[in-house]
Formats: sequence, C-alpha cells, structure tokens
Amino acid sequence: MKKIGFLTLGCRVNQYESDAIKERLEALGHEVCELCEGCDLYIVNTCTVTAESDAKCRKAIRRAARLRDASGGRLAVIGCFSQGAPDSEVLSLADFVIGNKGKSEIADMLDGILSGDERGGVVSLAGAEYEKMQISRCAHAKAYVKIEDGCNNFCTYCFVPYVRGRVRSRDCEDIISEIKRLEQNGYTEIILTGIETASYGEDKGEEDALCTLIERITRETTVTRLRLGSMYPSFFTSERCKRLSECAPVLPHFHLSVQSASTSVLERMKRGYDREGLYLAVKNIRERFPDAALSCDMICGFPGETEEDFQDSVSFLRDAEILHAHIFPYSKRDGTRAPLLDGQLDERVKHSRAAEMQRVADEVSARAVARYIGRPVKVLVERVRDGMALGYTEHFVYTRIKTDYAKVGEVISATLEKDSIFLTEDTES
Repeated sequence: MKKIGFLTLGCRVNQYESDAIKERLEALGHEVCELCEGCDLYIVNTCTVTAESDAKCRKAIRRAARLRDASGGRLAVIGCFSQGAPDSEVLSLADFVIGNKGKSEIADMLDGILSGDERGGVVSLAGAEYEKMQISRCAHAKAYVKIEDGCNNFCTYCFVPYVRGRVRSRDCEDIISEIKRLEQNGYTEIILTGIETASYGEDKGEEDALCTLIERITRETTVTRLRLGSMYPSFFTSERCKRLSECAPVLPHFHLSVQSASTSVLERMKRGYDREGLYLAVKNIRERFPDAALSCDMICGFPGETEEDFQDSVSFLRDAEILHAHIFPYSKRDGTRAPLLDGQLDERVKHSRAAEMQRVADEVSARAVARYIGRPVKVLVERVRDGMALGYTEHFVYTRIKTDYAKVGEVISATLEKDSIFLTEDTES
C-alpha cells in the first residue's frame, strides 16, 4: 500500500474526475489523503480556465514538488494545465505529466509504475471519445455526476475547448447506473455537470438529449433533488422548460452562463445569443418555474465594452432578480482571440466596474432572498455544527437551521427566518 497525496483545482468536472481517480486508487489498496509530508506519490489535478488559474497551478505544483523532494516520493501533474502548457517550466518539476486524455486509466497506470521510472506525456484530444469514469461516493453531501466532456463553442475569451476538446457525451445507461449506485449509498441530491452541460448529446446528433436524459432519471431512479450545472441560456426554450417542469426532481434553481447582457459584447465574445435571447430564456424559465431562483456568471470590462454595454449587464441583474452572481473582471488569456480584439480596457476600469456590479448584485440578492423568509423549505444538510444544520434549500439559498437531530446528507423541513439565511456560504463552518 502506498500513501498518495491529492490536490484538485478548478471546476466540478475536475472534482468528479478526481473523486473517480481516488476511488480507483483506494480500490487498488492505496491510502489517499490531502497533500502532506511522507507521501509516496503526489497528484495535482490542474485547471487552466484563466491566467489566475494557471498561477494557482504553478504555486500548487511547486508546493507539491517541495513535499515530494522532502519525502522522496514522486509527483504526477494531470489535467487541463498539463494539456494546455506541456512545455511549461513548472511542469518539468513533475515525474509524470498527463493531459486530459487517458484520465480514466490514470489510477491503474500510476499504480503500475509507482516502482518504475516511466514518465507520462501530454496527448492530443483529436478524435477522443468520452472516457468512462465512475464514482459510488463523493466528498460532499450532494453528488456531482459528469455527463459530458468538451465544448464546441470556442468563445473568444475561453481556452477550455483547446484543452478539453470537442463535446463527447456519456452513455445514458451509464449515467443512470451511476445515479442508482449513488442513491444506494445515501445521496439524495444529484447535480448533472459537464464542461458544457447543455451540449449533452450534441456529438451524437440527438435532439434535446438532456431533457430526454432527465426524463429517464425521473422515471428510472428515486432521486428527489436534481440540479443542472452551469447552462448556456439559449438551452432554455419554451418547450424544454415545459419538459423540465414535468420532471418532479428538477429543483427550481438554474445557473446561467451569461457573461454579459450587452448584445455587442456578446457578439465579440461569440456567445451565440443576444440580449433579447437572454431575456427570453429568463421568461421561459419563469413561465414554467414561477418561483425559480437564478444565478449567473458575469465578466466586466471585456474588450470594447462601453459604459452603456456595462449598464446593460447591471440592469439584467435587477430585471432577472439574480439570487447569486459570480462576477469577474476580464483577464487576458493567452491562446484565445480576445486579447487581439480592439478596445482593450484599463485594469482600473475593469476592476471598478466589477466592484460596482458586485454592489448591485448584493442589493438584488438581498431582495431576492427575502422572498423566502417565513416560507416552508426543504434543506439538504451539508454540515452540522454547534447544534446547527447548514445546507441549501431547493432554491439554493444557504441556510442555518437549529436542530438536535439532523445528519449530514439528510433533507429536513424547516421554515426560514431572517437570521437563518446567508447571502454567501459560511466558509468557516
């Protein structure tokens, strides 16, 4: 048995893949823990979505290399940063460098070479198929289930399609089998996730494959809480919203990958929808889910963004009554087209706009969350601390409920009071 230290950076898909690799390593007889001294092998699963992500990866790799050097172990760096920057100086610190193809075999490969002297290599994603990975448990009260990999959109600011490849969808039977296995292990909330979740089935030419998958999950499993990962707004047509509303497990919370609510900025981003289409998506959702909570991502200061463009995005937060907004100042990403566009903005402007939008987002969030005060809700308990159960309601409102009996993973009924609601997660819990 070997001791293996593991660190995961980045998105929910990375987290899912790490969980699958860890589970397989444990099945092979190894002990898996967080990065610490004394490990035989260190694994860093990397992210490259932004320049900041790359910086975090470099820092994490150097830290892991120092632990490796002190322990006499080995270091494997895997994932998106490895795929996107194979010649990076920091990757030369690793004993094994592995990209995004072959992740399903990483555990067995590393198990086989722990006593050898082989090195991994970054491989092409061209023509890659969906790689089967599976989990039966995860580190959270809710379970993430990966349904697809890759993205076909190639937005001008985004590097992800270059390191994840094009859309490859997971077999429906395999997804349902994994959900049933997670159910048997006590998970009551499932989150369907992917690099571009809304594109599920696109590679197979299957029309509305995601709705069909959700309908099958509704019929063939006993899942009572089902969420979708970050979604392209154009997915939410009137017909799709109707089909989703007829699936009882689908919770009334949707995260929209908005990025901007200005038509001109969306065109420069190559997002494939405009301001009118964005508002139509919100209208379609609210027609079938009148009480739905919405969250979104926003980028401030994209090249060429005028003050009017910026105010279009700010007004969208108010008009759509966004419960949670993840706001980022635009940062240049090497290898994408956006840094070559005209109209690059000063960093002070970008950060000033992001701060202004955050102030508006906080005000809108406070008003949106007030709607739930005094209402009965069902909370998935994710932590229990000092006689308090902490977790999320159906609408993804983070709450603290006083209770003497709740257990992590349970869904409990409660009536929300003002002091039980948080606008952001209690990260110290």
